Amino acid sequence: MSDTSLTLYGTYLIVAGLLIIQPWFSRKNVLFGVIFASHSIWDHVQAASIRHRYLLSAGGTALAFFVILLLLPFFLTDGKWSLGFNVVMLALIVIDSFFYILANRQTRKLKQSMGANGQLTTQKIVVDLGKSDRETVLSLKWLFLLIPVFVATLAVVWFGYPYIADSIPTHFGISGPDRWAVKSWHVVLSPVVSELLLGVLILFTRRAPASVKGNPNAAPGYAQYRKMMNILLIVFCLLSEILFFLMVLSFITPIRPLWFSILFVVDLGFLIMMILLHARFVRSKHASGPILDDDGKWIWGIFYFNRYDPSIFVEKRVGIGFTVNMARPIAWIVLIGIIIIAIVFSR
Repeated sequence: MSDTSLTLYGTYLIVAGLLIIQPWFSRKNVLFGVIFASHSIWDHVQAASIRHRYLLSAGGTALAFFVILLLLPFFLTDGKWSLGFNVVMLALIVIDSFFYILANRQTRKLKQSMGANGQLTTQKIVVDLGKSDRETVLSLKWLFLLIPVFVATLAVVWFGYPYIADSIPTHFGISGPDRWAVKSWHVVLSPVVSELLLGVLILFTRRAPASVKGNPNAAPGYAQYRKMMNILLIVFCLLSEILFFLMVLSFITPIRPLWFSILFVVDLGFLIMMILLHARFVRSKHASGPILDDDGKWIWGIFYFNRYDPSIFVEKRVGIGFTVNMARPIAWIVLIGIIIIAIVFSR
């Protein structure tokens, strides 16, 4: 089995695992994107039944597609193996998303059957955290950490371009490069543009409000979570810049595969850190007091659409990190811009 196959199998297992356990990536008073007054909803018999059905459906689908992946090498050539993997991965995401949407609809019906709760309110609540921006918002000074490696990478690309071989590596497996492309400026600069976009997203998400709004105890620990998540994103951006710096150097001079293996392990550790951060500042907290019931603004519990909310980014109701307010035109401009840039620099 090649290193590329091992990398793809590992990627599949990570993605499939995250899809299966995604109901647990939410606050304890949120189930499948539906807001409740108390974390006790997780102990409700019918809620447990909905979770079990989702786990069986998502887990069974993941297992079936993994078997298909194991059989693909016997029917596809090496050149079509990656394409087959992408098709299977897309099918997995689509089908598991369908199961999640189905669970969201069942949970909404459960909430309706439980009747009104005085702790949930549909009225807008103004929240005063009683803290200064210095305490709750990540300082812009953190973004300056990204500049040195970014500038160094650009310098290597600019001055080293004439010395780069006509065929350059564009993907690295455990033992080194395993995919190449014809040298061009847009191929060489594409990761740099990606890191620039990530830096812009960090800049916008610094002040993202919580998805569970209300009094400060409606989303306890959110200020620390937002701040720590942005710090982790900056660390991720910095690691990505270092990886690209090594990639650029490998265009000019051979780099030992060990460095890429180390960065792979670090990236995996980064993912674990994000999960632990979510568990510490989001999952373990118990909401209390009045909570804004804005389920109607969350399509399928995934997409946020609120014309009356000036926020561009908000905390995901289910998942780690942030999502966009799709009712804001600038959010669509950002998304379309990212898609266009991704298409241009992937050619």
